[in-house]
Amino acid sequence: MQVTARFDQSSEIAHFLRNLTGPAMQQAGARGLTEHAQEQKRQSVVRIAAFTGVPAGRVRSKTRVTGAKPGPSMSAVITTADQAIPLGEYGNPVWVRDRNPGWKGGAVSSMAGAQATAWNVRRTFGGTWVAGGQVYRRQTSDPRSRPVRLFSAVLANELAKPSRPNVSQTERFAQLDLEKRVTRHVLRALGT
Repeated sequence: MQVTARFDQSSEIAHFLRNLTGPAMQQAGARGLTEHAQEQKRQSVVRIAAFTGVPAGRVRSKTRVTGAKPGPSMSAVITTADQAIPLGEYGNPVWVRDRNPGWKGGAVSSMAGAQATAWNVRRTFGGTWVAGGQVYRRQTSDPRSRPVRLFSAVLANELAKPSRPNVSQTERFAQLDLEKRVTRHVLRALGT
């Protein structure tokens, strides 16, 4: 008995192996990673707007995605560049001062502090007042100390600070979506 073996090289396997090691894989991975970052941005804008009470349009306009560039090490970056948002901007502050306390025997009706909405909760900020539509508080208990303006949300903190709810939800979505999205683009590039 005699055994003979013959190998016929298929052009399809050569094409498959070339694609597997070529730049097409890196481009597919970068496309998948960028697509995932765009979806993370969209969901983060909705979550941040719901949590802070800042309009989604403002959050969206200040949030950018830098796409991944093909290479051995890729990253897509979501950045939010905005200043601290004053409490008076979206908080609808109210403060009533009784200029004639006890006038005609009535009770003193000055408020203990300005009422404003921050992080979708209406509350009274003790020792504050409203001037020019903004909420102020003295730096110290000394009545001659300089007044400082109060702020509510800082959008960059809402996007990245671990104590904020957006961060944990973003990590959960990355575990669920990132691998599937990149794999889909890689399979499409392989032509399978």
